[in-house]
Amino acid sequence: MSKEHKNVCLVTTVYSFFLYLLIKGYDEEDIFIFTAWFPKEVSKNIKHIQMPPVAFRYGGAKMYSTDSISGIFKNIVGYLRYFYGYIKLRILFFIKTHNKDISIYGHAQTPFSFMFYENEDSNIIEDGLMNYSPDICETHKINPIIDKFLHLCGIYFLNANEALGSHKNIKKVYLTRDYDHPLIKDKVEVIDMNQMWNDLSNEKQKEILDLFNVNIDNINFEGKTALILTQPLYEDNLATLEDELKIYDEFFDKFNDYTIIIKPHPRDEKDYEKIYPNVKVIDKYFPIELLSLINVTPTVVCSAVSTALLNFKDSEIYVYSGELKNERLIWARKELIKLIESS
Repeated sequence: MSKEHKNVCLVTTVYSFFLYLLIKGYDEEDIFIFTAWFPKEVSKNIKHIQMPPVAFRYGGAKMYSTDSISGIFKNIVGYLRYFYGYIKLRILFFIKTHNKDISIYGHAQTPFSFMFYENEDSNIIEDGLMNYSPDICETHKINPIIDKFLHLCGIYFLNANEALGSHKNIKKVYLTRDYDHPLIKDKVEVIDMNQMWNDLSNEKQKEILDLFNVNIDNINFEGKTALILTQPLYEDNLATLEDELKIYDEFFDKFNDYTIIIKPHPRDEKDYEKIYPNVKVIDKYFPIELLSLINVTPTVVCSAVSTALLNFKDSEIYVYSGELKNERLIWARKELIKLIESS
């Protein structure tokens, strides 16, 4: 007797969740696992397993200073909270998937992504420029005996570059552009968002829009419009608040005679209606790619390093030209400009 098949979707962003919906469609019987920072405004619409907050992020520990008793205590609490959450997720995952044939989709770089390395049908879904990193590397080995012991305990010490598709259990890496990195090139499957969206029935398109709470009637771009795509640079410690706002100030100065509309990134916590009281701010909890798919065409689209710019084929694209102080941002902007020039 064949086992029941289940798809498991573990993602950290609405963008990758949207790609999953295009790739596999929405089935209420699928198992959805969302990180603590996945927008609750979207996750509330879906039956899901919620990851707890963690003390680790992207393969590294989020540590407090050990110079004080308070810092040491916070670190201990953080680690205990992580292990409690890990065991809880282990139990829930076992209950949901026991005696079932499963396929895993999403992000293998989270502290809770053990299932990608324990299931032989695991698949990566693009999350942005990080998936095109030249630094993708093989899963490192500590010692054969130690590795086996750790894996039996469900522990995988992987940094972000090791979790982008090189592991033997990763069968496919779904990207929106081709990438011939030697460690993953045979696994890459290029997806065309526009084609996949257009292939959906009106009913399925509406289902996806409803999951993201998108009301087309409330999205109106008339006349000369400049759409600013923000990113959580301050929240991710990639820029000071002052430096991040300088980016948007450049866009305001450059397009001061346009109607400016701000689309915040889903993880951007800044209150732009207070910062820029005379500017329209639209809902931040849906993937910006949906705007281009429903034929919303701003005159110009602006960002510092967002690859979402590439989806607006009929709009002028403007990339921040000022100083960036973080090496990751400098690299990301260079890569973005290369992609724009080659598209």
